[in-house]
Amino acid sequence: MTSTFENWAALSRSAKPLDWSGPIVFGVGPADVVGHAGGKSVYVSSPVRLKLCQVPEAATLFAARACAELSRVGIWAASPVILGAAMLEVDMHLKINEPVGWAKQVAGLRNAAGAIWVPACRGWASCPQIWADVQWAVSHGVPVMVEAKGVM
Repeated sequence: MTSTFENWAALSRSAKPLDWSGPIVFGVGPADVVGHAGGKSVYVSSPVRLKLCQVPEAATLFAARACAELSRVGIWAASPVILGAAMLEVDMHLKINEPVGWAKQVAGLRNAAGAIWVPACRGWASCPQIWADVQWAVSHGVPVMVEAKGVM
């Protein structure tokens, strides 16, 4: 697995769409995810900027749309962005909007997932939270499916 954002971007640009031979597959739309999670939920890793007491509304809306796309093809999806935003609505003092608190909250969702899907959205290749999810998945043998091919 590569260790820098630059290598991650280069991997994306050079990847062949739907090449299932490696741990990370690019060009994977919602319908392509079917059958690749081993009957488990799919963890949706989407861009988010963690700020004090909020997960931005735009990030939440994007994550909800991505989960809905998977739901349309019969896949149960879990998004830490959606769950985080909902929890902060109830208790804005939770530490889930800080990097260490976020990592603790997403660990359970990632552990339960059969695959990680990164939907296409501007900034996905440079998002530290997505990068952390991908590194974790590759090191734990969990398939990573990225909708985009090339950096947006």
